[in-house]
Parts: sequence; C-alpha cells; structure tokens
Amino acid sequence: MKILFIGIITIIIIGGFVLIVNSMQNTQITPTQPTVIETPTVPVAPTESASLMQSSNDLIKTVEVESGSYYYKPNAITVKKDERVKIVMHSVSMMHDFNIDELNVKIPIVKNGDTSTVEFIADKVG
Repeated sequence: MKILFIGIITIIIIGGFVLIVNSMQNTQITPTQPTVIETPTVPVAPTESASLMQSSNDLIKTVEVESGSYYYKPNAITVKKDERVKIVMHSVSMMHDFNIDELNVKIPIVKNGDTSTVEFIADKVG
C-alpha cells in the first residue's frame, strides 16, 4: 500500500512538472517584424495655408499594431525624425490603449475586436 501511494504521488509530481514546462514554452512571445504600408498623401487644391501642407511626394508610414493579452505586435516601431506616422491598432483580446508619452500620442481604450487609429509627426528622436 505504501509503495502504491508513493507511486501515485510521483506520477502527480511528474505530471505537474510537465504541465508547467509546457505552459511556459507556449507563452513565450517571439519578436515579429512590423507591418508597414506606405500610403501617398492625397494632393489638395492650393489655399492660403498651402505652405503648411505637405507635398504630394510625402508619405505616411502606416504601422498595423495588434494588441493582445499582455502584448503588442510588433513590440517596437522605428520611424525617422519628422516622418508622418499612422498607427492602426487592432485589439484582439482584452481592452487596450496605446500611448507614446514623449510624442504626446494617445489612442484611448479600444474594446476587444475593435480598431482605432492615430496620426502624428515623429518630431523627436528616441
């Protein structure tokens, strides 16, 4: 009886160890490359403030961001200084917001399954 009890305890301990190791391997986040879609701006008829508008040769760098359970994919976004950037955030699980404090960029909380967008000019290095 004592040997049977020790055998059952051993099997439970080994099974628990296997489950823990397997769950740790499944939750590792692998880095991904950002999805970048460059979209030309639409030319606008000249007005008094035409000097403030960008020329039709300028591009908006669009970055698709997936927000999930405790992650953002891609986990890093790289743009050039003074580049016009559009971030499209798709929330695939949980509610998420998106902030870049240094550039005063904010996407308010987006519900699971929803999408939100923000455009800004990356006017600082960092």
